[in-house]
Amino acid sequence: MKKIFFVINNFRKTPFKVAIILLANFLCFFSCESQTKRIQTIESQLNDSYVNYAKGFSIRKLGHVSELTIYNPWVGGSVLQKTYFISDTFPLPDSLQTSNVIRTPVKSLITLSATQWGPLMTMNEAVRIKGVSEAGFITNKQMRHLFESGLVEEVAADGRYEIEKILRIQPELILYSPDPTGVPTALENLGLPLLAWTDYFETNPLGRTEWIKILGLLVEKEEIAVQMFDSIAADYLRLKNLVSTTKERPTVFADKAFAGQWYVPGGKSYMARLFEDAGATYVFADNNSEASFPLDIETIYARAGKADYWRIAQAASAKYSYEQLKSENELYASFKAFQEKKVVFCNILETSYFERSPLEPNHMLADFIAIFHPELLPDHQPVFHQLLEP
Repeated sequence: MKKIFFVINNFRKTPFKVAIILLANFLCFFSCESQTKRIQTIESQLNDSYVNYAKGFSIRKLGHVSELTIYNPWVGGSVLQKTYFISDTFPLPDSLQTSNVIRTPVKSLITLSATQWGPLMTMNEAVRIKGVSEAGFITNKQMRHLFESGLVEEVAADGRYEIEKILRIQPELILYSPDPTGVPTALENLGLPLLAWTDYFETNPLGRTEWIKILGLLVEKEEIAVQMFDSIAADYLRLKNLVSTTKERPTVFADKAFAGQWYVPGGKSYMARLFEDAGATYVFADNNSEASFPLDIETIYARAGKADYWRIAQAASAKYSYEQLKSENELYASFKAFQEKKVVFCNILETSYFERSPLEPNHMLADFIAIFHPELLPDHQPVFHQLLEP
């Protein structure tokens, strides 16, 4: 009340134009302050997040309001984006009038990653997908049909956005991958709603899959998305438990040299976690990186030359062979895993690896367990990985 009395008292002594400006600022201050307090009140009442494995986001709920927080993967503990989901069947609360709100279900989406449109198709929500990126690399038959029939358009390729197409589509929301500097300028200038998508930073296989819960919120199939995730997680944990008492842990390394450098998964990476959960010892497990890092081939050989298994994933139009592998680099034939015919191969074209694997970590794990510990899954049929035939 002292603040109000002071402003009113001074208002009487101030020239008219200046007084009007002061009064407008005063009202704005109290309006913004009140708005902030109302949002803080909602946030204080939200339930705890029901996200269990992912580190990149959290979801909290209060009635028909869901608060999504996307965390900054480059600055630990900081928030990249906060968004509220509210069904379009409910009025928008006064406390969220100026907040970043997405009304659901979202009717039209641009999905710039297969990890976004893949789960949507699994939930029978392909009709909402209006744009994708890198259409030339898509192998999913249903998505290929949608693209070739003109129902879905390619709006990005080779790091460039088709701005005119995006503006013509006028999507209700664009799911995009941010970079350390923020939103790509081309997307920011569109003035369209954006939602940051950083699932690729998740190092826990189940954490990466858990992003399906956000998609469930977007299309109002939250319960279905949670059920899907719970089923996948239960199967993954069941498989992981199979090897928990296994004493023998074969050694494994991954990937190949390219242009004089060999990028290997970091010791804290997604792939390193899969190796560990499958009952194997990754030869670079002592490395603290969550991303791939480069080494020269001599260093690789010193660490991995005697490893039991060698995992390779690449696109192969024809049947890949040990002879082809040797022809790429004579030194490859010196590795124990090559000599004993224990190269674990994934043809990313035939398996639609990048489109399917984030949603199927249980199948990824089962493949590795069947290879590293065949006695545990004797009847397993490979989904993504299998031993390269001699």
